Amino acid sequence: MNYDYLIKNGKVVDGSGNPAFEGSLAISDGKIAALLRNHDDISAAQENSKQVIDVAGLIVCPGFIDMHSHADWVLPLPDHPTTLAPLLEQGITTVVGGNCGYSTAPLAPRSLYLDLVAAESEFLADKPLNLKWSTMASFFEHLDQQGLALNLAMLAGQGNLRLSMFGQPDTCPGEQGFAEMVWAAGEALKEGACGISLGLGYSPGIFSDISELERFAVCAREHNRLLTVHLKAYTKLSGAYPLKLIGNQSHNVRALEEMINLARHTGVKMQISHLLFVGRSTWPLADRCLELIENAVADGVDLAFDSFPYSCGNTTIYIAYPTWFRNNIEKNFKSKAARMRVKLEIGLISSQLGFGLEDIQILWGGTPELDQYNGLFFDEIAKQMGTSIIEAYLQVSEKSKGKTLCLMHKYNGEEGNMSVLDRVVCHPLNLVETDTILTTRGLQNPSSFGTFPRVIERYCKEIGALSLEEAIAKMTAKTAERFGLSNRGTITEGNWADITIFDYDEIADNTTLRELENRPSGIKHVLLNGTEVVRDGVMIKGVKAGQALRVS
Repeated sequence: MNYDYLIKNGKVVDGSGNPAFEGSLAISDGKIAALLRNHDDISAAQENSKQVIDVAGLIVCPGFIDMHSHADWVLPLPDHPTTLAPLLEQGITTVVGGNCGYSTAPLAPRSLYLDLVAAESEFLADKPLNLKWSTMASFFEHLDQQGLALNLAMLAGQGNLRLSMFGQPDTCPGEQGFAEMVWAAGEALKEGACGISLGLGYSPGIFSDISELERFAVCAREHNRLLTVHLKAYTKLSGAYPLKLIGNQSHNVRALEEMINLARHTGVKMQISHLLFVGRSTWPLADRCLELIENAVADGVDLAFDSFPYSCGNTTIYIAYPTWFRNNIEKNFKSKAARMRVKLEIGLISSQLGFGLEDIQILWGGTPELDQYNGLFFDEIAKQMGTSIIEAYLQVSEKSKGKTLCLMHKYNGEEGNMSVLDRVVCHPLNLVETDTILTTRGLQNPSSFGTFPRVIERYCKEIGALSLEEAIAKMTAKTAERFGLSNRGTITEGNWADITIFDYDEIADNTTLRELENRPSGIKHVLLNGTEVVRDGVMIKGVKAGQALRVS
């Protein structure tokens, strides 16, 4: 038999969690045609292969799967391979888009509100998108015609579906509206979406009541698909719930309990997106939240979560504002009374959290006037403005109309205190994600460059909390199984040849607090559907070997 590639003499970590072994892979027509261990078989395959890559001394594993991505807002653009190159160059071959309620599809056909959808999602998109599709099927068809630099699986986002159908975020769709939304989500699942996503910390998800969410959960369950949830709160106190002077239940615990109860009540398979504990006062609640999850799983609830291996993450500048302020936010920016009230609330919450606006770093200002602050923290920005931190935060928010993209710190820890982060990442129910918003504007989240190398570097090499086989399984096969991605995630004959090859001794994440965009070390080759797309750590230009993945 003739082969396109022979990956020769590697140490194979096949994604299953089983021990590594010495072996070679023969690849033909985009798939793994043979897994070879016998010297005579390898020699015969070499004679019949168009290209041989000798990977002696290197690790050969399935391509990493980023199960929480926002790349669906970049992939429809013709120049997306250049923008998304850092994902391939850290070994990622598949991304799951449509997270946090923000998905490029489905959208209401002939919607009157596409401008609103585009405006609400602008922080995710590298350039304005012509949203010329409506269904998930038509979106996939567009990508098929254009070509993709990575594989893409999609979630159907409740937030943008709601916006495209009914306009203003706080508008209640009513019973007929609920039925129309859920029908459209169900059609997206029939057309290949791997699940439904909720973004309950963002508009419009933050305005959705539990009866609306139950309908989407039931829809996902009826189609045997996943429901992913960005929780309403990840801090002990937040603006997502009313503040009480006494008797406050920790808001992040409350938000988690609400979703566990939803999963228990509806029977839906649920994925808690990026399990975060933000601020020093929230970190001690990790034990309680993990216990809630573990107890639910022990009771038969199909529940898991995901995280990134950093103590920082990207989000929008509006995330710090309470729900009441975000409702009619432009009017509230101009109201002295509203500004005074929000300053008091944010100040109170910050004092109780061990997390303040000084822990927020601007990645992209959102307007040319504000780009001078890219990379700076808000205490540094306030000093340059000659004002208080909270006033600087309000001014940047108002001037950018919420477009400013920020990197929030003290997520699950800080330098010198990573015990919560380590416990979350290494937990058996955790999967690995980047959660990055990768564009060509401003600075980028370090997770864009080093997430998967960092997991291996820290948890396998530095502290030994995971075996290499365990770490690879978290980043490949377990994710593929969770999201229903068939024929991917393991090195198995007949599977698609998504392959990442790296030097275990060299692999490292090279990002720092001030150098956010350093490329990783140790990634040698990446193959995507049987085509080499990364060589010596650098993406090969002009190659689009990805596929739009339809889950059935």
